[in-house]
Amino acid sequence: MQRIVHTKHGEPAEVLTLEAFSDAPPLASGTALVRVSAAPVHPGDLLGVSASPAFGSAPLISKGGRVPGVEGVGVVEALAADIDPSHRIQVGTRVAFFPVNGAWSASIAAPIQSLIPVPDEVSDEVAAQMLVNTLTARLAMRAGHNALPEDKREDVTVIQTAANSAVGKRLTHMLVEAGVNPILLVGSAASAQALKAARPNLSVIVTENPGWKDELRDALANKPVYVAFDGVGGALLPDVASFLARGGTIVSYGSLGGATTDIRSIAPRALTIKGVSLFSWQFEPAAVRDADVAKALELARNHPSLFPVAQRYQASDYLGALEHTHRRGRTGMVLLVF
Repeated sequence: MQRIVHTKHGEPAEVLTLEAFSDAPPLASGTALVRVSAAPVHPGDLLGVSASPAFGSAPLISKGGRVPGVEGVGVVEALAADIDPSHRIQVGTRVAFFPVNGAWSASIAAPIQSLIPVPDEVSDEVAAQMLVNTLTARLAMRAGHNALPEDKREDVTVIQTAANSAVGKRLTHMLVEAGVNPILLVGSAASAQALKAARPNLSVIVTENPGWKDELRDALANKPVYVAFDGVGGALLPDVASFLARGGTIVSYGSLGGATTDIRSIAPRALTIKGVSLFSWQFEPAAVRDADVAKALELARNHPSLFPVAQRYQASDYLGALEHTHRRGRTGMVLLVF
């Protein structure tokens, strides 16, 4: 068996290594042994490896090293002795898992409450990536709804950056479901082409084009915008903020651009930057978490096109997976296969 590990923080391609192991991890109380089939490479995983401020507090590295990854799909091979024999998770159950520590490994010990049985009609490629980005989109959407003035919740138009990202696509889907009109911003012509094919009725604007602000202004057609969803940060955030109505809110759920943001224009117009982080999801009420997981399962069953795969990489080719994750214009998730 193999896992991908790092013993110090730094550039992922430089500090991550492939490690062979033979012993399955021990099962603590309330855990299950899962033989991992596939796990996604999220940009956030790489931020943790590099200890980027965009990740939050740097993740701790134990004496034996740290294995990145927080979600994936696999099959249960064993259950801790204290798991109720009537539990819905049994040996042989195919499961998606989140949150876990160390998903980039052929075998993991996962908390039983982090395991979601996968329906037969959902492929491993979809199940491996169905939770993290869907839950992030749900968190962002709730934050956006709560930020809208109560008298401005009809005929809503929002601005959405990183619209071709995995979170972006699911967020767009749910916004449209809710009757919201999102104006989609992407960084490249390739991303725009993919989105226009999937969403021909929505405005898609390429921010690398010199006249993109004029295009956005035309698309808005003088409609007031009180919420923007941003997954890029950097110089794009204040540019997008300039289109918000006074008192508006930017819901920030990521920093794909990797650059710092100048926020000097935020305070004079009474704007708010509301950060949402998947790390806070576990503190949501149980009923909300259950509804979020149910939504992820619904999308996985009924809209598998929202979960495209850019490419599958064997764990031994993890360097190729890292490079592909950062590839400009990438459409779809990069998966590690174990």
